[in-house]
Amino acid sequence: MRTRGKLWTGLAAATVVASALPVMLRWLRRKGTARRAIDLRMTVVVEKPIHEVFEFARDFENFPKLIDALLSVEDSQDGRSHWAVRSPSGRTVEWDAAVSKYVPNSVIAWDSVPDSAVKASGLMRFSPLGPAETRVDISLTYKPLRTGFIDAIRSLVRSTNTSTLRTELAQASLDLGHAPEDVAHTPDEVAHAPEEVAHTPEEVAQG
Repeated sequence: MRTRGKLWTGLAAATVVASALPVMLRWLRRKGTARRAIDLRMTVVVEKPIHEVFEFARDFENFPKLIDALLSVEDSQDGRSHWAVRSPSGRTVEWDAAVSKYVPNSVIAWDSVPDSAVKASGLMRFSPLGPAETRVDISLTYKPLRTGFIDAIRSLVRSTNTSTLRTELAQASLDLGHAPEDVAHTPDEVAHAPEEVAHTPEEVAQG
């Protein structure tokens, strides 16, 4: 009788675990998807003229220089682009996007195309604060439509994508503002600049 009782207890426990497992997996995937998703609104100030900041931002292929998880962007320069990011498990997630609004030196907006692996959108508004200072209001959303078990687990033990991206964009605004520039010389400086003197082989040998 004791053996039979233990058997029924074991079966009952296994039944509870089996019924709870799908619920736990769904919860894990929901939590993982939420931590991978991005819903970001922030403002940065770049110490560059507005036309320079806009020119940099309009070329989406510059974005991977600022965002670590963004592997690549292929910008067709016709309003279409192809994006690739690294998931928490290291696999590549890709999708296509199309520009939805474009006003030079003012605004750029884009959205993922229908039937993509993710729902993603971006909006950047540019405002001059001075001759060499630009305000950029940024709105970004990103939601993967599928999160695997490994991606979900790794998402739970790392910072959310939104907080990571916020930090990266804040740092990028500083880096862009202090990027090295070509030094312009006045005509007077050029006129008084030392000239290189060409020497013949004989002069070099005697020197």
